[in-house]
Amino acid sequence: MSRTQDDYAPDLKNLSEPVLANNTEPADPDTPDHSARRSVPLAPDSVKRDRMPDPFLTDNGRVLTVGEAGETYLKIQRTNWKNDQLTSKYERHLHNLYPRLLEADRHFQAEYDGLTTVMLTRRLSPLDEFGGYLTPWECNEMLHGGGVHQSLNQAISYQLGDSFRYEWVGVTSPTKTAGTPHEHLYFWIEDPADKITTQHFSTGLDKHIKYCTNAYEQDHTYRVDGTDGALTFQHNPQRCELSPDGFWNVREVSQTYAATGQVRDNTTGAQYLASQLAHLPVADFYNSNHDYPPTALLEGAAMAWASPYNWFRASGGVPALDAG
Repeated sequence: MSRTQDDYAPDLKNLSEPVLANNTEPADPDTPDHSARRSVPLAPDSVKRDRMPDPFLTDNGRVLTVGEAGETYLKIQRTNWKNDQLTSKYERHLHNLYPRLLEADRHFQAEYDGLTTVMLTRRLSPLDEFGGYLTPWECNEMLHGGGVHQSLNQAISYQLGDSFRYEWVGVTSPTKTAGTPHEHLYFWIEDPADKITTQHFSTGLDKHIKYCTNAYEQDHTYRVDGTDGALTFQHNPQRCELSPDGFWNVREVSQTYAATGQVRDNTTGAQYLASQLAHLPVADFYNSNHDYPPTALLEGAAMAWASPYNWFRASGGVPALDAG
């Protein structure tokens, strides 16, 4: 297995403790100092206070620490969840983005002749040059700011050219071990001759490493055959078998079923990606039948709330929930 551990697989259970090499996710410190991490502010002093959500500011205008922000996030999401007049961020992810992503996956299975899927993962280190923790705001800015999206997208578009039809979605989520924002990009590609290889996407990954501060090559290794690492692909991608209840639920709501008469299992990559939506772990925290999620996930979700960038993004051809 490669150091990156980014390959997707059917077993997607959200474990309470990460099961990874050195017990840390790629690019995170091998032994995270959680006390130091939680003591840094959610955003640096240079960020204007009107850019921060009010709950993450004290009465005197101080930005909450990561630990304080995580506690505040939990309280507010729980309150909104229990209030019939409000919609929590967890509910928006569960009832909007989660089904949209899975329905898009079913749509492209039906739409494309010979489906290939690709997962590209972008990471960065949360530490500065002195070994101290950067604020989550700074990490988020490094991951999404400075034109890195455009550089990566242009590189991939150049490689695929007019030879392939494709669409994609991107989901940013915090790491389990340090709450560091990282992004998974998932591509559906019409590829009947199975021509797609890692070479079609390696230049895009190189652009991320070049233009994203704190992104390093050693955290983005992959196998050339696309079976493991920060860049993976599957011709005729593996599917997750629906449960009987899942079968009927999909049949009831799926626009793809309405158009084709087929209930399609989701690809393992799409199912994994949907499970990474940042506000889903809060449900496990309040469910006594589930293991508590790592605290870093909940503190990272506070950054998802504060982020000026959308942690779910999609290309123009990805259908909305009400699309036919």
